[in-house]
Amino acid sequence: MRRITFWYSSKPLSDDFYNACLDLTPLVEPINIQGAYLDLTGCRINREQITRLGSCAKGYIRIGMAASRLAARIAAVTTGLPSSTRPKDYRLHSWAEGKLIEILPQREAPFLASLPLECFYLLKPAQIKKLHRAGFSCIGDMAVLPSYELVRMLGEEGLYISNLARGIDHTPVMGLYPPSRMLYQLNFESALDNKLSLQQILHQAATQLAAQLRHKNFVCQQISLELQLGPYKDQAQRSLQAGSQEEQFLRHVLEGLSKTIMARYDTDYQISGLTIILDQLTPLSWCQPDLFSYRSISSAEEKPRLDHALVRLENRFPGFLTRGIAIDRREQVLALWDPWRAESP
Repeated sequence: MRRITFWYSSKPLSDDFYNACLDLTPLVEPINIQGAYLDLTGCRINREQITRLGSCAKGYIRIGMAASRLAARIAAVTTGLPSSTRPKDYRLHSWAEGKLIEILPQREAPFLASLPLECFYLLKPAQIKKLHRAGFSCIGDMAVLPSYELVRMLGEEGLYISNLARGIDHTPVMGLYPPSRMLYQLNFESALDNKLSLQQILHQAATQLAAQLRHKNFVCQQISLELQLGPYKDQAQRSLQAGSQEEQFLRHVLEGLSKTIMARYDTDYQISGLTIILDQLTPLSWCQPDLFSYRSISSAEEKPRLDHALVRLENRFPGFLTRGIAIDRREQVLALWDPWRAESP
């Protein structure tokens, strides 16, 4: 069972806080200067450790803990829980520098049901206004409504919002700290027994990772994939000479890495988890080419430039690039007088 926490501080969170978080889990996802997600699934953590970690933050800290991101964040940012929320749905732990609201297992939907729509931070103001006009006042009103009705009222987002209102949220916490790395990890409750399911999950991961890269204006230069295959854990990685942030390219690379790992085993093991690491992140910078000044290129510079261009093409279009036979010096000289000589018949 997942244990996701959302930490919200009255003051900006410092690097000391994030470095202390890395001692507990590699899945640390900053949201803004005052909030961050931590995935503590499988971590042995007690109140003393939480208190010590909270002391690294400079302000009063509120923590929400649940099996989903949505419930954890709502529990943390809601300053005063209404009296209609039942104490049997959560536990409240308080100390001088903060408090922790722990939603009990399988109680996310009852906890969210009595909260007002304004607590559902994914709803836009226009959507909240439309729901109020339709007679909705709390999150539970959306949960009991058939999903197709919310789709009719809110558009394509209605299905996603309907699942969230029922406490269904499988969105993973991505490791976005330190800034030079991205980590995407999933553990499956029931192991995958076919390659099509793995392909769909890799496509979804590529979509989320590419969106994060574009948001941060970064490109990655190394991609690693680790699969948990039965009793074995295997990893494959690929280095990119020129970084990329394109979704289709990430999909292609991840599919290739998964095939590389699976090919090492004669037996088809079920996949119980995966970890994707985007490493060596660098800012994407643009430069304006100089089209007016001429600079001659020496023969010593020409070959490295050609090799670099070929490597970039190979990374962008793997398996589609072929090299012809090098033209000898005599043919190059004769081609100065007869350009058609270099053309193949």
